[in-house]
Amino acid sequence: MPGWLILVGAMSALGPFSIDMYLPGFPLIEHELGEGGVERTMATYLLGIALGQLVYGPVSDRFGRKPPLYFGLILYAIGATGCAFAANMSMLMIMRIVQAVGACAPLVVGRAVVRDRCEPHEAARAYSMLMLIVSLGPIIAPTLGGWVITVSGWRAVFVFQAVGGIALVVAMHTMLRESRDPQHVVPLRFSTVLASYAALCSSRRFIGYSFVGGFGMAGLFCYVTGSPIVMANVFGLTPTQFGYMIGLNGLAFISASRLNIHALQTSTPAQVLAKTAWWPLAFTTLLAIISFFIAPPLWLVIVLQFCFFISVGRLTPNVSALALAPYAREAGSASALMGALQSALGMFAGVAVAMFSDGSLFRLTLLLMICALLSALSYVWVGVRE
Repeated sequence: MPGWLILVGAMSALGPFSIDMYLPGFPLIEHELGEGGVERTMATYLLGIALGQLVYGPVSDRFGRKPPLYFGLILYAIGATGCAFAANMSMLMIMRIVQAVGACAPLVVGRAVVRDRCEPHEAARAYSMLMLIVSLGPIIAPTLGGWVITVSGWRAVFVFQAVGGIALVVAMHTMLRESRDPQHVVPLRFSTVLASYAALCSSRRFIGYSFVGGFGMAGLFCYVTGSPIVMANVFGLTPTQFGYMIGLNGLAFISASRLNIHALQTSTPAQVLAKTAWWPLAFTTLLAIISFFIAPPLWLVIVLQFCFFISVGRLTPNVSALALAPYAREAGSASALMGALQSALGMFAGVAVAMFSDGSLFRLTLLLMICALLSALSYVWVGVRE
């Protein structure tokens, strides 16, 4: 695995890491701040991720991949510091937006760097390797977060994140070289940016593949947003225990990445996707049916959600490669719009959890099933077979 891909993976893991690390502290945050609705901080974080990506994409196509990374990583550290000193839920929500706008720079630039350096089939393998690195976040983050929260409180989580953001600035400055082709400079004019996004939105292939992965990821965000309350109230898990459970999802993504890399040795990304597009719907439907009729044991819930995470992990590298393949010159903008669409779907999923979830397992799994159904229908809508 090349060093540049390891670094890009570490930076890309910043966003997911920032989500998973503070999940074990949800009940403590509500208790200390004296307010409910901590799930809203997740929704606002995803809002910042969605909006910020639309800016970084055209900027990276014009000025190169590294300048947006400097700005984004420093802004991330500032936002994390603000979260550490938040006095109420509103301030925490605002600073989470700031932190998210910074964290989305590596998400956009990372996908663009892979597109700069790799052809479509190689890109699918590179995205799988990237997911392999990013998957370490859900393994490490909740476990580390549960330990930090137990020892030093939930505010220490954001101090840790701020230090990590600064460390990545130093690593990026010294280890990552510019990858944008000088011949692919796109003028940074509002009309040009608008025309580029309009052309992407008119592509059924691009939008369809983005929605396949986007609704799959929305299901994941439903789970990570709603599960802290469900697991604490229904199964009585402590923050540390919940951190271990969420860490299993990282193992699911690692497993999915290895399976995808193996499959791509003999199949194209489209062929792999054709075999796996319906898996998320199958697992979420099974979990929803079981939780409707009985109170399932914790081990069964963990097994089925592990399978769901693996199935979504099989989708994301392939849809990213297929969606971005035609766009060498506008790789940054295409990556930004795809990420923004997927983050927006995740944000709406987080809002749906806050509005619809009642703390029961069935309500949460029903939301997962709806997201998986929309992902499968998006795949049918694309209508592309390669």
